[in-house]
Amino acid sequence: MANSKTVKEWGSKGKVLVFLHYFGGSAESWQWVAEKLSDNYRCVALNLPGFGNTPALELPTIKGFADFVREELNKLKVESYTLIGHSMGCKIALQVAADATIDAIRQLILIAPSPPTIEPMPEKEKDRMLHHPDRDEAETSVANAIKHSLTKEQHALAIETQLTTDPETWRWWLLEGMNSSIAGKIKHLHVPITVIASNDDPIIPPAVIQEQVMKVLKQATLITTEHVGHLSPLEVPIWIADQIRNIVSTRKHHQQVK
Repeated sequence: MANSKTVKEWGSKGKVLVFLHYFGGSAESWQWVAEKLSDNYRCVALNLPGFGNTPALELPTIKGFADFVREELNKLKVESYTLIGHSMGCKIALQVAADATIDAIRQLILIAPSPPTIEPMPEKEKDRMLHHPDRDEAETSVANAIKHSLTKEQHALAIETQLTTDPETWRWWLLEGMNSSIAGKIKHLHVPITVIASNDDPIIPPAVIQEQVMKVLKQATLITTEHVGHLSPLEVPIWIADQIRNIVSTRKHHQQVK
């Protein structure tokens, strides 16, 4: 059995959608999207190691996170699924896909993705974020990331999931994880990929999406929006859910990209 603290599920029928959260988020960060999809899909969100009370990896690596995801899905007997990542979760999702058995992953959906190369971040911002856990800095991080106002519940969760992130895992991502390129490991991916990004994302701006995501994932399809920040699954969950539903249900898209 998978650890109930590690796994959060909504819905129990239809195709399986697996969700990997952003840096400083948790499985609960997907709740507003998953609730809109749970009528037709089994939605499975994982708390990655060091996040959402899941024990941290002793030596975090992108590969280690990907191995963890596959092990948890094996425990859940999930053999065929669409893998959906947000920000940091996208880099991990790409590594999972690179390591997966043929046909295990039906397709990848990458939302505001941390690039498979190196995620750029100003040194001043990185230094600020290394003050952790710190409620004021957590508040600043959320404010810097969004363009839409969050509900009181969403805002509280976005702060709390940051503060409860394991400190060593937090430092690892800022100092190593975001700088770890897996571009060479995903060259031969044949799974259909859709990237969902906002032209107004202050964290992963359009130039990064074009240069470090789309040019690396040459087979990917890009869907863009505007007036949305980096935390789109919290900011515009209905729109994100609609995009996921359309992507998963459109066979034509699957065939065309494949």
